[in-house]
Amino acid sequence: MRMMTHSLFGPRRCNMLAAALLATACLSAQAQYAGPAVTPATGADAPLAAMHISYVDAVIVPGDVISITTYGAPELTIAATTSTGSLTTTAGAVGGMKVGGLGEVTLPFLGTVKLAGMTPAQASAYLRKALLDGGFLADPQVIVGLVESPTRVITVLGEVARPSPVPAFGQLRLMDAISACGGFTPLASHTVTVHRRGVADPITVDLGVDPKAANLANIPLLPGDTVVVSKVGNIFVVGEVKTVSSFPAATNAPITVMRAIAMAGGLRYSAALSKARIIRTSADNQRIEIDLDLKKLMQGKQQDVALAANDILFVPANTFKAVVAAGGVGVAESLFYGATYAEATLK
Repeated sequence: MRMMTHSLFGPRRCNMLAAALLATACLSAQAQYAGPAVTPATGADAPLAAMHISYVDAVIVPGDVISITTYGAPELTIAATTSTGSLTTTAGAVGGMKVGGLGEVTLPFLGTVKLAGMTPAQASAYLRKALLDGGFLADPQVIVGLVESPTRVITVLGEVARPSPVPAFGQLRLMDAISACGGFTPLASHTVTVHRRGVADPITVDLGVDPKAANLANIPLLPGDTVVVSKVGNIFVVGEVKTVSSFPAATNAPITVMRAIAMAGGLRYSAALSKARIIRTSADNQRIEIDLDLKKLMQGKQQDVALAANDILFVPANTFKAVVAAGGVGVAESLFYGATYAEATLK
């Protein structure tokens, strides 16, 4: 009987047993998408129209704090200095003059003057002419500066170190505003949206992962813009890995399939290397499955695939390897003899 056992369970029979067990295993459905894996975009991109917005100089509005410098006339000089040169705060501003609710300021000699609606340059020219026409100075040289403007800000929200409003003086660009708020957090997505007054749809900017291409997405911003830096999605690794895991899909260094497996502790013995797949949800909420052959990836015969946020990397089990791992050859023999007995009975 032992000799029969060895004869039946020889190399040829082992191959037959493996084939039988694999044939009876539950096969996964064919992937809806079996072509080359779609990798996340790595190049920077922004709408062309957003790159060509013309900057409009600030106009003085009620509530602004302005400075007025009149050379040679200290009594007509209302200076303002700031204790910090940071874009992120004007809390250290001292002095200056606040524009009234009707857009007016009160000055020596000139009395109440309305400056709202003028740019600082226009206000400078207006005050110079008023002083000249009134005969107060022979050749007045006046400079009006905008020190603080609570309503003229760019708001930055989301995954930045210090979400806050940024004073919009001069031509600020997207990266200027993000830098003023301390830069990105580790969970920040490199896809940024900009909400602009008077524009129905938000402006979507893909900053990419190549610093050399950053200028392609560094769009100019306008006062009143709201910049939203969203949180990056997670990548999920399930199935025959040492530790079922989820981790943020970092955008500064794309996570590939092999890197994700390593982060999950590696593969189990029972993994079906040729049956792995990526389950991805498209923008229109459609399920896409991308077939993978992990053996070819590990051998360098197939290019590693970058995973996108919210991808699920699924590594199914190989039935034969799972049986062997669970009970060894004895279980495999019992299954084989059970199948042989059933076959003889049917005959």
